[in-house]
Parts: sequence; structure tokens; C-alpha cells
Amino acid sequence: MNFEQSNLNNALKKPKKLESLDDKWYKRFKNIAAFQDYEYLTGNKKYRDEQKGKFLSGEIDNPRLDYPELDKLNFKQKEVELLNLKNEILNNEKDKLIRQIYRWKLNEKIAEIRMLKATKVGDDKRFSRYSRFIYGKPEKEIYEYTLSQAKKMIDKKMFDHDPDISESAKKINTELFEALMNNESEINFSSYKITKLKSIKGNIEYSAKEIKQVFQEALENYQLSGWSVIVDEKGRYTSINVGQGDKEIRIPKTRKLKQTSLKALIKHEIGTHVRRRERGERTKLRLLGLGLDRALKGEEGVATYEEQKIKGANEFAGFAGHFTSALAMGIDGRKRNFREVFEILRNFYFIRSSKNKKEAKENANEFAWNQCVRTFRGTTCETRGTCFTKDIVYREGNIGVWNVLKNNPEEERRFFIGKYDPGNPRHIWILDQLGITDDDLKELEK
Repeated sequence: MNFEQSNLNNALKKPKKLESLDDKWYKRFKNIAAFQDYEYLTGNKKYRDEQKGKFLSGEIDNPRLDYPELDKLNFKQKEVELLNLKNEILNNEKDKLIRQIYRWKLNEKIAEIRMLKATKVGDDKRFSRYSRFIYGKPEKEIYEYTLSQAKKMIDKKMFDHDPDISESAKKINTELFEALMNNESEINFSSYKITKLKSIKGNIEYSAKEIKQVFQEALENYQLSGWSVIVDEKGRYTSINVGQGDKEIRIPKTRKLKQTSLKALIKHEIGTHVRRRERGERTKLRLLGLGLDRALKGEEGVATYEEQKIKGANEFAGFAGHFTSALAMGIDGRKRNFREVFEILRNFYFIRSSKNKKEAKENANEFAWNQCVRTFRGTTCETRGTCFTKDIVYREGNIGVWNVLKNNPEEERRFFIGKYDPGNPRHIWILDQLGITDDDLKELEK
């Protein structure tokens, strides 16, 4: 495949750096804080498969997820290191804005450690409080929009000629619409200039090993060095993952992708996540390499937007993650645990499938299980209303970026200056105060 071949012409150029405002602090911050909380919430594949079997058979009401990576984390030491760095910056950094930027970011990282500690001791409510502090909670307006989209299909399937499909649709309808809700949303997908989902024929399918090779080529084409691509043979990850600390891109061994999806994913993972990381570290604010606090919403918003430019779209990104988190937290007034959310998702993806009934049920079980594991990781899966809200950033970030493009389109020129949220007015203010503009991006590209 040919991805950005023109970039190869400048492959021997040494990446340019701008004069730094925070070099003194960033090097230390990166050594201490370049971890990602969710990497500690993976589990042992064999154990989790056993839990899955017991759960699907009805032997247990809710699974008990394992978190072996937490045993490698010295909570006390890590928190002390982060607190000490924060105090040192607050006491010694002369620039008031730099002090505040790092205060916000370190508070976020300290919250991540405390959230993981809550997982270790099984404190669901404390875990959920920290998750909301870091990632927020699902916006009701966006949930209502998501629900209104789902309602159209549910209404149609309630009258399906297949009794299993109609019964499943009726169960979801009773669960989600028994209580009167406002299903009229001000969000209107058609009001955004989003390319319609493209119809693609004859798409070649790539295996995990082939995806690895193409990713390696893309890194070279984007002139991004120091990154490695591995196939995850242990089954720790269920989706492709970019490790910001170890600069490692992990591909699940069972992952397969069609050619167009692979091209879009390269734009997402390498063309956005990796490129924003590398460019951010070369700006005058090195922290843009790992990101301003709460940057993930913008990070995933830009990444999903880049995908949509290639594949088109008939809906905003991130439906499943936002829908599942909102169901768990009870944005509709009814808090739910793992089992209760699973049953809704299983029925929903069953009636939505175009496969034969047997395959549709199997796929629905698999998808509902995987999504619930993502949403409830970090918790005991039993406490209603508690979950890991990270996955809401895809949908809210995607909508946020499209709003930026609609209301402030010139901001797109600055999207790849580093990891910030273009939909966050505070982030825009920070960049403007520091004089970080798209001219800096042009300078880095020389």
C-alpha cells in the first residue's frame, strides 16, 4: 500500500525543534507520568475467558475482572513523585501560565493513580468519582441524541416478522423508554458537512502481521522514528493500542482489517496519535507531546475526524462507548451494573444485525461482552452507576471537532501542533497566550 509516499523525500531531515518554555519540567514529567491508566486495567486472557463462559452460561450474575498489571505499580511512590514534582514547579517556575498548565496536568495524573488504587482495593464509588474527574460523564444531550437514533431502529424491529427479533426489540423499548424522556435532540448530523459513508467493493483483508508491516511503513512515510509495532500474542488488548510511554503500537493477534479500514486506521493511530505526540514535543510547549490536561477528548475527536475523511460516515463516531457508559451511569435515571447493561446491548446488536439468526446471536454476545468489559474495567462490575467513562471521549470528541469545523474552521490548521482539545476554550486560550499558532506547525515541517 502507498501511504503518504511524498514524505519519503525528506526522510533524512532531522526533526526541527522550537525554543522550549518548559524543557526543564517536561523531561522529568515524562519520566514520571508517561503512563496511561487503562494499560493497568488489562487482564489475563485465560482467566477472563473463564469468567466470560460462566457469565454467558448464567452461572454468575456479573464477572469478576482481574487486573494483574496493578501488581507492578507502586502507588505510594508514584503519587509521591507526582506530588513532589507539582510542588517543585509551583515553587520554582517563574512563568505563571506554565505553572498553571502543569498544575492542571499533574492533578489529572495524580487522580489517575488514585483511581487505579481504588480498583486495587475494590472501591467502585471512589474509582467512578476519579473517572468522572479525569474523563467527565456522558453529556445528557448527546445521550438523548444517541437514544433517538437507536429508537428509530427499535421501533421498526418491534414489528419484525421474526418473533425473536420483535421480542428483543420490545425488551429494549420497555427498558429504555418506559420512563418518559426527551428524545428530541438539537444535535443534527445532517447539518454538518460530513462526507457520506462510502460504498467500497473488493476490499482486501489484512491479518495482524500484515497490519504490522503496513504500520511500520506508515511510520517511515510520516518520518516518525523511535516507535515499534508489535502483535499482541498474549491477548492483553482487544483493540489496537498506542502506548505513549514506551512508544509501542500493539495489534491484537486476531485483528483483521479491510484495506479501506486499515488506511483510515493509519490516519487515526499514526497520522494523528503518533504524529501529534512527536510534533507536540518539538513545539515551544513540550507538554503538548503528552497532552494538556483533558486533551483526550480532542485527541480522539481529531483522530475519528481523520478516519471519517477517508471512509465517510452516516453517524458520529463512538456510539457504543457513549451509549454503554450512559446506560451504566443511569443518565436516563436508572443506574445499571454489568449484567443489566449487557442484556440491553446483546438485544440491541442482535436486532441490528443483518447476519443469519445463529451468527447474529453469537456476534451480539461477543460485542456486548467486549464493550461491557471496556466500560466496567476498573470496577467490580456489580455496583450500579459506576464505570470507567474513558470511552465517552470518542463520541463527544468527534461531535466537538465537527462543531469546531462548523463554527471556527480556521482552527483546523492547528490540529497537528500537539495534543490539545480544539473544542476546549481553555486549551485554545493557553495556545493563544503562548503564541502557538499554525505558523509553528509550518516551521516544524520545513
